[in-house]
Amino acid sequence: MRAAGLTDIGKVRSINQDSFHLLEDKNIYIVADGMGGHAAGDQASRIAVKTITEILSAYDFATEALAGEEPDASMSVEELIRYALQEANEQILLASLSNQHLQGMGTTAIVGVEYRGSLYVGHIGDSRTYLIREQQLSQITEDHSVVQQLVKAGAISEEEAQVHPYKNVITRCLGMQANVEPDTLELVLQAGDRILMCSDGLSNMVSDQTMQEYVNQYADPNEACEKLVALANENGGTDNITVVLLYND
Repeated sequence: MRAAGLTDIGKVRSINQDSFHLLEDKNIYIVADGMGGHAAGDQASRIAVKTITEILSAYDFATEALAGEEPDASMSVEELIRYALQEANEQILLASLSNQHLQGMGTTAIVGVEYRGSLYVGHIGDSRTYLIREQQLSQITEDHSVVQQLVKAGAISEEEAQVHPYKNVITRCLGMQANVEPDTLELVLQAGDRILMCSDGLSNMVSDQTMQEYVNQYADPNEACEKLVALANENGGTDNITVVLLYND
């Protein structure tokens, strides 16, 4: 798997509250989009990435996959991801309790772990993971947002969701409450698959069709990341922008 990632402050915000981390030797990939005043969102996303990295990096998914050993006899990969997200939530809550300037901070999170021919994904919030397979893009995570709930209920259409006043209101994140409910999934990888993980600073500024075209166009994931971030800025750059691309050659 070839991996690349890029984050950018955008054209409007004064602080970049997004964070990401690629731990390629361990097959671990993380994106977080923080929220909160006084740079608190920046702190929340950093705490999330740091905590998740520390927990999951204790398991060498790449080596153990080859050796045929389970990362933990008592926990599946999806359970490990959920545990890491829950621990990150606890660390964010503890930090907010210890510093009044950090109260109310939170963050979305996406965690990807490649193991034994599958990509395991855990997420909370409205940061997204897309699969580009046979040149067709599809979103494989479901936004934890008010508008997504309205779409599922049939109250509004996908098109109406794009311009809804509550478009950016999320229903789940790390740091919101003591118990969190991340979603997890297993994607069985195929040769040629490309995975795009991003904050809403990309998905709100660049259409799915255009993301599909760019990922298909650029054979180098680093170049694709640069082009996508540049386009998000050209289209307004109203939020911080983070993109991670995984190419399964």
